[in-house]
Amino acid sequence: MSQPSTPTSPSAPQAEIIQLCSRHFTSIPLSLSRFQRRWFLTFPRAYGLPDPDSQRIVCALNSPDYSATDQHARSHFWLNPSCRSQRYNPSDSTTKYSAVSPIHLLLDSDYPVARLTGRIRAEPSNDPHDGGKRIACYEVEVVTPDSGLLRQCYYCLSWEAAGKADTRFSPSGNDIYWCCSVCLCVRTSILSNSSDSVRGGWLG
Repeated sequence: MSQPSTPTSPSAPQAEIIQLCSRHFTSIPLSLSRFQRRWFLTFPRAYGLPDPDSQRIVCALNSPDYSATDQHARSHFWLNPSCRSQRYNPSDSTTKYSAVSPIHLLLDSDYPVARLTGRIRAEPSNDPHDGGKRIACYEVEVVTPDSGLLRQCYYCLSWEAAGKADTRFSPSGNDIYWCCSVCLCVRTSILSNSSDSVRGGWLG
């Protein structure tokens, strides 16, 4: 099994996490995150949340589109308006849905982060109350660089914090990041003695 590449220390100061503020969310700063073709609106800070690692995700924005090329999927997604709010759990069908409008948050941000491409397609609704009906989804192009996305540690699931550019998590390819050398070493050690994969500190 191939081992994860060891992150290298950047020689130049790292980019800041980009924050978007919109009057549609009482101007509370948000950030964009991505994990393997899935996009999220996230809180760039813990804001005193009791369980910040699991509560930083405000809502998911799309269902992964595996028909798109890797290059296209890194900056485009189909915005599905039936997004979840509160804790993100794809297997939970009881979670209430967000009352905010993600498309307004993205397009009406004080800092430009995304724009519509003009393309529309139909996708199944994720809301169980819709009975599987198909809804209109708009293609969104993200205009911020990858370096401005909020990162989450692949092993311990901790998040970065806005305003701490000197402690940005280290990339390891395919939207995988490590918060510190300890998490990277732990995962490498486990994988060297197991054929299973590791996600969030659990073998599965």
